[in-house]
Amino acid sequence: MVPRSDDGSSPLIPLQRPFVYFGRSYSQIYVNQNGDLTFNGAFSSYSPQRFPMYGTRDVIAVFWTDLDNRVNGEIYYNQYTSGSVLQQATQDINRYFPGLNFNANWVFVATWYEVAYYPTTGTRTTIQAVLISGGQYSFVLMNYGIIALTTHNAGYDTENSTHHFTIPGSFSNNATGRPLYPIAGTTSPRSDDGSSPLIPLSNFVNKNWFICFQVNQNGHLTFNGAFSSYSPQRFPMYGTRDIIAVFWTDLDNRVNGEIYYNQYTSSSVLQQATQDINRYFPGLNFNANWVFVATWYEVAYYPTTGTVMTVPVHRSAPVPQLAWSVTANPAPFPKSASLLPFSSSARRCRDVPAP
Repeated sequence: MVPRSDDGSSPLIPLQRPFVYFGRSYSQIYVNQNGDLTFNGAFSSYSPQRFPMYGTRDVIAVFWTDLDNRVNGEIYYNQYTSGSVLQQATQDINRYFPGLNFNANWVFVATWYEVAYYPTTGTRTTIQAVLISGGQYSFVLMNYGIIALTTHNAGYDTENSTHHFTIPGSFSNNATGRPLYPIAGTTSPRSDDGSSPLIPLSNFVNKNWFICFQVNQNGHLTFNGAFSSYSPQRFPMYGTRDIIAVFWTDLDNRVNGEIYYNQYTSSSVLQQATQDINRYFPGLNFNANWVFVATWYEVAYYPTTGTVMTVPVHRSAPVPQLAWSVTANPAPFPKSASLLPFSSSARRCRDVPAP
């Protein structure tokens, strides 16, 4: 456990296995009070900086902000070379990168558990960094529990910023991700287990591409016909349809909620899509010329429960290859006791051939 302090760090932690971080092999690490990990020394900075920093250190910023656990909150860290934690890490990585056939042989877990913001505010924020190694691959998982609002930075940066990534929502009070795209357009009919009519796509006209699809009531998009299934199935389904499952569950907007969809070939929406894709895939120099947005806005679960849930989906073109940024809800890794359910962002830590 890291000593209680403001702007402090753990002692030097020797790693039981080397961790390769963008070509550099490290045998030690520091868990810093303010939501980040460093390798060559403790890091006390409480003021988050934007990436790329073009600095002299490698940093993994899980949630870089001014944390203070002198009154409430604990910071835990542990390493694993056997047991169920390796099994969990192996399952998570193979879920994010199917076909890789990855086997974890070492896991390092750091957890900032119900830690307050400075100065001893009594707020409670829980975050977790999970470093995973196995064979030629290294990965970082960033898990997020309940987060009190603040300005923060989350992502990673390397020495001289050769590699860097900032999780959308950083440097804002939006701890859940990027801003929504416009909630506007055509309204899908209110129903239970229904679908929109067939929607011709204004940009996908190549004979090898889909030229129309449907927005289905239960949180998914399909291309070759409406899909009324309300019972989510595990992937791979080995079925006969292409499906984008944004939030596949039993939704019912007969009483509350609307389902909107719209297409854009100009305007600020294309600018927003271009910025988002280039943030996820730096160096791609992507320019969106078409965006489709479907939003399930404040929709209830069946049967007309009055619950409120909003899910946006957007897709942009052209697509040189189909690439998705995935947010999932894996079981959290252990600290010294069980944690809350988390959402997780997975990133590969070194350049490797695509699986």
